[in-house]
Amino acid sequence: MPGLERVFTVTRNLLNNCYCIVDQTRPGEAVALYHSLQKDIEQNGHIMFVFNGAYNPLGFIKGKINKLHSDFLTSEIEFLFVDKKYQSAGIGTSLIQAYEDFCRKENVQKISLYSAKTVQARAFYEKHGYVLQNVNYLMSKKLER
Repeated sequence: MPGLERVFTVTRNLLNNCYCIVDQTRPGEAVALYHSLQKDIEQNGHIMFVFNGAYNPLGFIKGKINKLHSDFLTSEIEFLFVDKKYQSAGIGTSLIQAYEDFCRKENVQKISLYSAKTVQARAFYEKHGYVLQNVNYLMSKKLER
């Protein structure tokens, strides 16, 4: 069904579609994703949202929540990819908003990620309130409730 959905089970079809989306821009990461995605979602409790088109996923976001100590939760976005044909169509924004809303409900105080080292990626995250933390493109955002 078209639109945004949270993923709890990674099917072979979803895995192949996500691989193809990542492979468009970062082939080396596509292989790593292919080998870890199903286990991360189904066994390790990672969070994943997919934006579905009429026939295939158009983008996805995946991350995990980390408990630093009893009253401070953080989250790390590990992947956010949108099919090249659909970039600048609001799909990335929908995905990151869904992920942030989920994190707020889980009382996460801070989200971090490593941005691709491109002007477009950095601008996208900055537009959504993420701040560059170091030269390795670590970015973070404090969540307001």
